[in-house]
Amino acid sequence: MPSSAHSPQKIKLCEHVLLQHFGPIAARVGALLLKRGRLTIREIGRFLNQAPTRTNRGPTDPFSNHSAIHSKSTLVSAPIAGASSSYNTSDPNAPVPVPKFLVEQTIMTLIQHGCAWHSSTDANVGDSNQEFFEININEVLLRLRFGRYIGIAEEELGSTAARIVKLVLQHGKLQASDIVDRIASEMDAQRRAAAASTDPHNNGDPPNGTANGSNKRKADATDDLSLLHSEVARQLTVMLFRTYLRPSTAHQHVAPRDKEIKYEAKLRQKLRGIPTPKELQKIKEEVRIKIAEEREADWEGAGTTVALGADGLVADRRETRRGLLRKQQSAIAVAGAASKSKRTRTSAKDKKGKDKGKDKNGVNGVHTSPIVEGFDPADDYEIDPTVWLRVHFDRFDVHLRDELMIDAVREKYNNTAAEVFRQLIQAGDASTKKSVRDVRSAPIAISSLAYKMPSDLSLQKGFDRRSFGKDKASLPSKQEFLAEYCAIFSHSEDLTGKALRLMAPASDSSTKTAGGSKVSSSLTIEFSNVAERMRRDLLRNVVEDKFGTAAIRIMNILREKGKLEEKHISKLALVSISETRDLCSRLFHASLLGLQEVPKTKDRDPAKTFFLWFVDEAKCRAWLLDHLYQSLARLGQRRNDEMRRQMPLLRKVERSDVKLDTVGLLTEWERESWARLQNTLQMLTVAEMRVEMDVFVMRDLASGTFVVDE
Repeated sequence: MPSSAHSPQKIKLCEHVLLQHFGPIAARVGALLLKRGRLTIREIGRFLNQAPTRTNRGPTDPFSNHSAIHSKSTLVSAPIAGASSSYNTSDPNAPVPVPKFLVEQTIMTLIQHGCAWHSSTDANVGDSNQEFFEININEVLLRLRFGRYIGIAEEELGSTAARIVKLVLQHGKLQASDIVDRIASEMDAQRRAAAASTDPHNNGDPPNGTANGSNKRKADATDDLSLLHSEVARQLTVMLFRTYLRPSTAHQHVAPRDKEIKYEAKLRQKLRGIPTPKELQKIKEEVRIKIAEEREADWEGAGTTVALGADGLVADRRETRRGLLRKQQSAIAVAGAASKSKRTRTSAKDKKGKDKGKDKNGVNGVHTSPIVEGFDPADDYEIDPTVWLRVHFDRFDVHLRDELMIDAVREKYNNTAAEVFRQLIQAGDASTKKSVRDVRSAPIAISSLAYKMPSDLSLQKGFDRRSFGKDKASLPSKQEFLAEYCAIFSHSEDLTGKALRLMAPASDSSTKTAGGSKVSSSLTIEFSNVAERMRRDLLRNVVEDKFGTAAIRIMNILREKGKLEEKHISKLALVSISETRDLCSRLFHASLLGLQEVPKTKDRDPAKTFFLWFVDEAKCRAWLLDHLYQSLARLGQRRNDEMRRQMPLLRKVERSDVKLDTVGLLTEWERESWARLQNTLQMLTVAEMRVEMDVFVMRDLASGTFVVDE
């Protein structure tokens, strides 16, 4: 996407993220690509070495002691190894030269992490000057959620999965064999450190001074390490099968717009003469299908189709799948029997009250992922050690979407309705390839879900006790209670409230509710309706805070009625004409309202022209997103300022001896300053998380203003 399509606030936030995650050189390169669009290596080097101006100054390092006049002492401007020594250093405004090899390494790092795209004008030409680079700005902004992704992985899949996600996020993409080796070595080192701390007298000598003890200990260590390798490989298989990780391919490093231009050019060459509009539309459709097939090929290898299993998971009928290898049938049987016996032993021990902490701590005190009860289709596969893996951000965003919508239901109804809605969302996720941009879920059958509801969830608790009588024998069944909740969520009695309903009917058959009415026996969750309501509530809160309640009334009237004149708005909103004119002008200046001119005569005389006000939803969302981006950037700047003011204290606290004895080596004033700084940084982190979730609602949730990158 060209840089002109991004607002200055979004570009500024992206520069801040690049500076924090990759350093000053990457921030300078990223800022240049964001402001000038796609460039070659030669052009990037030429622009970086230009004299700084107001437009190309670029971001500076926040932790350097630089003055307001001379910015030469920043890390961004620090001398770089390999730079030319003949560079003019007398001019304080002269930029520090960035050598070509450093620019190339920076670009490779950004591509490695998915933050940059590269494309070539001619695939047959090997000249690097013909290769262009641009920033994938949406991928850069997703780095603000990395902490949430690690937390979701630990909560959903266990601590081993959290280690894997953290490692892959740190390196951008890694080969499966490298992930297994690194995570297993890290867990083994942790196990050894824990064993050494519990047995301080063990100095590494064999027990009783014999060599047999040493050999036995080495054999046990080797067995534990191989067990850790198999555990990490198993976890990788599960995460790839459930799409928490995805294979990394060459198609993901090319901008989608480049693919469209390339494929459209090839299809146009096959046509004779000037293409007609119908032929151009057909070409665009073919290109769209081809790009979609490429995205599907990134997931699936060559073979037969993928079938949807009855348990809601994708059952692969092929011999191979990208990154996953099907096990031999004998190995599957042995593994299934071992897993079954292990689960039996575990459940027996739990019933007796023994060995409950062993599974919690995993292998020798190292946290491992929990054992999945029942059959898991991922057991039929094993990880391909040669596949390159990266984190699938969209899969983690689905968990954020679910929690947001559950909280919205809890706020509107009660806790029991929120838990019921949680079960409905989990039942609607009938595919492993869920996306946060889905507008609706898969169909949910009430009859089948009623038998899968948790036993500790009392469905009657969400209603008034007097609604169904005092006699327990006359109480409705669990299926009827569930149908009553679905009827409430779907607004079945309000035929005009389709835009407000959380669920929609998916079949013609019906079932009886606890209240005696009828509701469809199969429904889908309308993610788009919930997301639209959340976006409007967020916009209403911001507009009310900045412009007042009268502005909210005016915008609501214009949404409902369409385009109106000032006098009509004044009558409907019960606001004076002068205040209406003032508010409409302020809202128009903020791009929240649009103005339509309808002239009465051909000369377009303003005195003989109707001026109609209306709400421009696209501009409203763009305005709010820009303010959210600006808030995130300012919060980051505030964090940097707070840390820079306490830089001597931070350096002292980071010392290893101070970490061991904070009370003894820090003065009372330093301890108070350190506690105050931690409290300030914690409040800034909470504010950043809240604002970032608002960005998630406005941009990503259920086909918002998100631009497809991959």
